[in-house]
Parts: sequence; C-alpha cells; structure tokens
Amino acid sequence: MHAERHPIYLDHAATTPAAPQVIEAIAESMRLYSANPSAAYAEAGKARKELRLTKDVLSGTIGCDRNELFFTSGGTEANNWVFSNYRGQHVVVSAIEHSSVIKAAENHGCRCTFVAPDANGIIQPEAVERALEPDTGLISVQFANNETGVIQPVETIGTIAKRRKIPFHCDAVQAFGHIPVNVKQIRCDLLSVSAHKMYGPRGIGFLYIRSGLPFRAMIHGGGQENDRRSGTENIPAVSGFRVAAELAFSDMALRDVHEHAMIDLLLSRLAAAIPELRLLGGHTERTPGICAVCVPGLSAEYAIANLDMQGIMVSGGAACAAHSAAPSHVYTAMGLSPEEASCVLRFSPGRGTTKEEILAAADALIGLYQKK
Repeated sequence: MHAERHPIYLDHAATTPAAPQVIEAIAESMRLYSANPSAAYAEAGKARKELRLTKDVLSGTIGCDRNELFFTSGGTEANNWVFSNYRGQHVVVSAIEHSSVIKAAENHGCRCTFVAPDANGIIQPEAVERALEPDTGLISVQFANNETGVIQPVETIGTIAKRRKIPFHCDAVQAFGHIPVNVKQIRCDLLSVSAHKMYGPRGIGFLYIRSGLPFRAMIHGGGQENDRRSGTENIPAVSGFRVAAELAFSDMALRDVHEHAMIDLLLSRLAAAIPELRLLGGHTERTPGICAVCVPGLSAEYAIANLDMQGIMVSGGAACAAHSAAPSHVYTAMGLSPEEASCVLRFSPGRGTTKEEILAAADALIGLYQKK
C-alpha cells in the first residue's frame, strides 16, 4: 500500500490558509468578546477596545488615520461600495482589474472607459490620462494584478489623479501584506484590502476612505463604523485580521526572498524542458509569489485536472472565474489569443512552500507537456 501523497498547494493567490496564530486569535476572541460592541455596558467596551486596537494596527500599515479605515466583508464588498458612490458617472478603469471591480463598475451604472495594458500587463499612466474626460468622477487601477502578479505604476497614476482633482481608487487586495502599501505615497483616496490573501480569515477586509472625501454608506442599519457601514462587527474575524497583519509585516522581507526563489526555481526547471514557455509580464516587477506561464499546446483545463489528480493545486487564472469557459480577460487584454490564453497556468507559492514541492510540480507539468 502506498503512503498517502502530501498535497502541494500552489494557489495562494486565490486564498491563503489561515496562520495557526490567526486561528488561535479567532478562538480566543470568541471566548473573550461575547458582547455586542455597540452596547453600553462594560463588557461591550472590551469588544470596542479590540476594534480600536486592530484599526490602529491596520491603519499603521498603510499610513492612514484609524478613522479612515472601515471594515467590510472583504475586497468584493469594498469594491462594490466604491462604485456605488459613482453611479451614473464616468469612470476610468483598467481592463485587467479583478472582476469585483469591473462588474461593480458596470452593474452600478457607471459609464466606463477601460484602459488596456501593454504586452507586459502594465497600465501605462499616459493611457489613463488620455482616457480622462472633463466629467470623469473616478480612476480605478489595482496595485498588483491577481493573475500575473505585475505591479502597476499606481504612484504615478495617483499623481495624475491628484493633479486633475479626480478621486483615485486602488484595489490592493493582491498586494497588501506582501509588499509595502502606503496610501500617502500612492496618493489614493480609496483603497480595498482583504484578509484572506495574507493568511488571515475569510469574510473580512477593509476600505480606506480618505478623510474629507464625500462618500455615502452602501449598507444601512444600526450606524456602526461611524454610520458608514452598518452591521454588528465581527470581532473574532477582526482579531484574526490583526494577527495576520502583524505576522505578514514581520516576515514580509523573508517571504519576499523565499517566494521569489521558489518562482525562479520553478521557471528555470520549466524553461529547461519547455523551450516555448512564456512568462506573462516577462521580467517586469511582480509581487513575490505569483507567476503566470503560457505552455503552448497544453490546455490549462487539462493540466489543472491532471495535476489535481497528482495532489498539485494550481489555477488557470482568478479562482472566481474558474467555472467560466471564456478565457481570462486579463490575458486577452494583454494581447494573447483565446487559444494562447487557454494555455496559461498561474503558480503562486506561499510561506511554507518547499523546493521539493516546486520541483515535483514542475516535473509533473513537464510530464504532461511531453505527453501532449
């Protein structure tokens, strides 16, 4: 009888496993903070203190004031909240945004101009500026792409937005906790973040809203979050979010080195056996733990299914689009044909990924390629 194969998880860009310390923090919070934070008695004050402490930690990581940070259920809610405030207005959005940005903009009735990236998946600031109209109400460009890892020139785009006096929204879900993110540096007015992309709990994130920016609530009720986002606060998730952020920022430099090394090892192994291999984004600056490769002639759908049978988990792009038959809008926007886009695999190692796992995954993919 063969020993059970240890699964190899290389899809951290989709979601990360909660760190053990995060799980402990959530359990401890559930024991300690049983009262509704909105109540008037002393026990509720403990929950309010936990909220303030977490906001202090999180606001410190992005360089804003505690009162500019509002908890949400994650990046999707944060992005929808943003575009609900620009209904009917002209907005300039990058064509490679996460679907929660693109669909939010369209379904909230915004007049959208989508800016295509260059062949490396970079949104050029000049293209953003050319797309602006006299009545443009918002610019939205992500910090780092969730399918290629390519980091966008958000600081330059933020400078353009400030000069043109147009609010700038940045979806930083794929960047926060992996690379430094500072709202003052990139001059954004709105910033979306989610905890589950950096070893925190699912179902919680935040939206940074610059003080003084006119902005309406999307969820109404009891007036929580300074009447910006009603609903009883999820204190256990809040506690887990704080611990995940503390861990992420304490070992960010080490993870950067480790994950870059894992990607380099993967690419060198694959390139030696697959001469036609194409790295999307080339050697542009990317977040440490994401790479997307086109393996000509090898269907990503076929590869993912066969790798899964070997206990190896990768994706063909964003997990939220995994059930769509259409090729990724990110890859086609970068100029890939539908056929090429259907041959793209995304690898995203994480904190605990080993060299042995990377080599096993590379060799398994090489095996599939050689049999095609």
